[in-house]
Amino acid sequence: MLCLIDHRKVKKPLPWKDLLVEIGFGGGDFILMLSSQHPERHILGFELSGIAIEKLTKRVKREGVKNVHCVRMDAYWGFYFLLGDSSVERIYMNYPDPWFKKRDVKRRLTTRERLYLFSRKLRPGGEIVVRTDHLPFAEFSIEEADSIGGFEHTLSKLSVDQPLTKYEKKWLSLGKELYELTLRKTGEPREMELPRVKEVERLFPVKVKGTPEVKALENREFKLGERVYLKLFRSYSGEDTYLLEVLLSEEGFVQRFFVQLRERGEGWVVDVSPHSEVLRTENIQRAVELVAREAFKP
Repeated sequence: MLCLIDHRKVKKPLPWKDLLVEIGFGGGDFILMLSSQHPERHILGFELSGIAIEKLTKRVKREGVKNVHCVRMDAYWGFYFLLGDSSVERIYMNYPDPWFKKRDVKRRLTTRERLYLFSRKLRPGGEIVVRTDHLPFAEFSIEEADSIGGFEHTLSKLSVDQPLTKYEKKWLSLGKELYELTLRKTGEPREMELPRVKEVERLFPVKVKGTPEVKALENREFKLGERVYLKLFRSYSGEDTYLLEVLLSEEGFVQRFFVQLRERGEGWVVDVSPHSEVLRTENIQRAVELVAREAFKP
């Protein structure tokens, strides 16, 4: 399998077991170090930065690395869609954003909701290893893990004889205190409800007759269900085609794409634009149907 995995096209879940996963691999130093230490293992990285993805794929190719893979996707949804239960041995979080402001705490990587999902994907005895320079973040992570159960924890200061990135070496040379928190899975967490975002095999176009009023849809919002929202933006017109820019949020999973309305014979076909790459979900189908319904209102 290629280094860069297209989460929209790959067969799910990924077939690997005992995965090592890094969330937010940045420059790629740590994930490549893991590769050299564990050449027999598959190693997966999640990253949102396109620049970081490009740098890693170039390094992997240049250095001939065969066991490193990456996905450009929010890690929570990457775990949700791509990984099977009990398929991960260890998850690494190196200096995740501690989101200092109180209103942003829910965005931390170690909230109980995220830890619950990560725990489901960890095998028994698997670990989450967090490195941080912010002790309150480590303490928050312990509290969140304790709230769902199924973890034991160890918190220690990093020392210079441990494997370090170049940034860690620099920080330690400046006398900065760094911490390593290990959350080890010892049992199953208390049950929590996971989001309900369902992938489907195919999306079906909607055929309709009439004259579309696409401009009237611009900058409108719709609620498709509990925690499912659709926002419509600008439209663009061609000789026999309209494109409507759309944002769909399903339980916090956000996709931005174009819905295409194309004239065909005596009617119109409404579908996701062939130039838009989407993860096919039930609610994308519902979004297409809503656009067709609203654009061709009598």
